[in-house]
Amino acid sequence: MLKSLSKSRQSIQSKLSAIVLGVSLVFALVSVTVQLGITYSHTVDWTTKSLEKRVKSTISTISYSLKQDDLTLLVRQIQQLADMPYVSNVYLIGDDGQQYWADNASRSKTDEHFMHHDLFYQGKDIGDLEIYLDYDAIKDDAFQSATPSALIYIFEAMLVAFLLIVIVRRTFTRRIRALVESVDRIDLNRVNKFAIPEKLTSSEDELGQVARSIQELYMRIRGDFVHNKLKERTLKQHKSLLAEEVSVRAQELEWQNLANKLLADLSLRLLKGHKTNVEHDVRICMPTLAKLFESDHVFWLSIDQERVSYRASYPVDSHEPSIDFSDNYKVKRWLMEAHEVATVDINNIDENAIAERDFLEHLGVHSLSMFPLTDGRKSFGLVATTTNHRSMRWNENKSLLLKRFATMLSELTIRERDHLAMTELQEELIMANERLRLEAETDELTRLLNRRPFSRLFSTALYDAEDENASVTILMIDIDHFKAYNDIYGHLQGDKVLSFVARAMDKVAKEYHAPLARFGGEEFAMLLPKSDEDSAQHVAWELCQTIRDLCIPHQGSANSGIITISIGGIICKPTPDTQPNQLLESADQCLYKAKRAGRNRAELKRYNASTEEVV
Repeated sequence: MLKSLSKSRQSIQSKLSAIVLGVSLVFALVSVTVQLGITYSHTVDWTTKSLEKRVKSTISTISYSLKQDDLTLLVRQIQQLADMPYVSNVYLIGDDGQQYWADNASRSKTDEHFMHHDLFYQGKDIGDLEIYLDYDAIKDDAFQSATPSALIYIFEAMLVAFLLIVIVRRTFTRRIRALVESVDRIDLNRVNKFAIPEKLTSSEDELGQVARSIQELYMRIRGDFVHNKLKERTLKQHKSLLAEEVSVRAQELEWQNLANKLLADLSLRLLKGHKTNVEHDVRICMPTLAKLFESDHVFWLSIDQERVSYRASYPVDSHEPSIDFSDNYKVKRWLMEAHEVATVDINNIDENAIAERDFLEHLGVHSLSMFPLTDGRKSFGLVATTTNHRSMRWNENKSLLLKRFATMLSELTIRERDHLAMTELQEELIMANERLRLEAETDELTRLLNRRPFSRLFSTALYDAEDENASVTILMIDIDHFKAYNDIYGHLQGDKVLSFVARAMDKVAKEYHAPLARFGGEEFAMLLPKSDEDSAQHVAWELCQTIRDLCIPHQGSANSGIITISIGGIICKPTPDTQPNQLLESADQCLYKAKRAGRNRAELKRYNASTEEVV
């Protein structure tokens, strides 16, 4: 806008000059017009007054000459009136109608302005006198007399206009030009120090006020510009700091995400993997852990008393030197009391920790960070991350990650230890249960099955035979005259005989994979699955012969003089309705038949499951 004003200042000056000149000319014209009016009015007044005086002085003479008919005097008097300045004609009319004109050639009554006087003589009206004025001549004389004044006025107006233009140029236009030139030097893009000339700002007029306002406005603009520049610089600094903060936070978040993903993957691997692959799963996660810690090595150590062993290391082929903490009292105290990550650097290690310094130098470690594996009472291992040739950059996030990793390995180790203890306990319980079961299902004297497990095996054999459409044989065995043997030889000797007979029959049973049980006293039972009548007869005969071959003397046996057995058996192809007790009762009946037939023999019958009859 100021540049536009600078470009248009010449036209403003021209317009101002034209306005001043025009106003001066208008003033001159108004002055001339007023002067003409005043001159014309003065001339008319003067002429009228002069005529009035002359008429008053000559009207008595004119009245006398008109009354006396003195035409010569009358005409002379009328002509003298007509010869007065600005009188165009004089007209007189008597009461007898006689008319007289001073200038008969230019008679005019209606077109000219005139003065009217009544003529009296001795109190009688004798006629009228009219004097006509030449207003054009008055105007011409007034104009001629006003022309020099008009020229003077016009000259004065031009001179005043010129002086005004010069004064305005000196007092206003030149100062405006200086102000505009000063303002033109303002560059809002580069606000430097700027001052409007003092002669402009020190003025007390309106232009000085404008100059001071522009100066103050510029100072405010400059102040705002400097303030905005400072604010912009501050914003740029804040933006740079914010960008750096965002970058750091983004790196921290990426680091945290990678750390969380590492722990989550490790947890998932440990949950899905087999307990024997724990070291392998941890070893897979160690490269990422070393990357997060910016370390050269990561170790998982197990501590038992003062013996230290490696469970997992990174890199896989890294050297695993033997470690002895026996002289490292500070390390052992830390393992017992540590609640925070221990960070040790070879450059700032305690002067009194001589053993620890020698230990690190021996291992070739420059910086070390470690956290113990503990169950809350004692430490049983530690996780360590090391660098070989530089100090480790450590922070709170890395400490937290190492703690979480160590806590996870602690819980894993505790679960392993508890699992091993639980496994051992379970195995002991299983063995104890097995011993109890054997004790409960085994006859204490003969070490054969007792009746309960035999009944279970018998039921299973019936179901299998039914499914396979096969036959099953149940043999009931009794030692002949055993009560008499106890009476003769005593119960202790009778128990020995029971053991001898049981071992002999057990050998035969194992040969044919046939379960053998002691039912009570001197009574036994044998089960022959998938057997027909011939094989059952053969096994029964072999059992009798085996006992006879023992040749155990028996004075109470009138038939043979030795220990013998009697056998009753049932051969059956079972149906779904076949009951084990029915077959046992039938076999027991066959045993009685063998007893009645003379003992030392076997009595086997076929059992029809459909009719439930012994054939």
